[in-house]
Amino acid sequence: MKIEKISSNDIEEIKMLARRAVLELVSATDRVKNEIIFDTWKRIEKCSSESDGVFLKCTEADILGFILIQDGWNLSDLFVLPEMCGKGIGKLLFNAARSECKLKDHKGYIRVNASLNAEGFYRNLGFERFTSGKELPHYVVPLIYNFTNVPLT
Repeated sequence: MKIEKISSNDIEEIKMLARRAVLELVSATDRVKNEIIFDTWKRIEKCSSESDGVFLKCTEADILGFILIQDGWNLSDLFVLPEMCGKGIGKLLFNAARSECKLKDHKGYIRVNASLNAEGFYRNLGFERFTSGKELPHYVVPLIYNFTNVPLT
């Protein structure tokens, strides 16, 4: 498996990967799933033309998963093909993105609003719950990963 930057030629494939992952793996109503897909596609389109984020893919012959971290600290998307879940691809993607974010290190942490079914995955990577101060949808959990492992104040 290889981790590399996403190119403009990959956009449609990763949009379809995200759609499939949401439809098959997210525990939510059809309306919520469609909202997630729509919002994800908007972020993919926006970030494919900007360079303020870390946008990586894991490939063999095809794209197996991707990650998008915006502004060096906001993990907005991490999707893996449903049949590849549990094979370490998400962890590989996060570790590669974390390394790139540390180089930029705008804030010293990475945050994610994890779906309820992904909270365990992120906790295994070292993320912890925090209070975001914002009203969030009932189907997400705010989590933070500190580069320095210093307790939050």
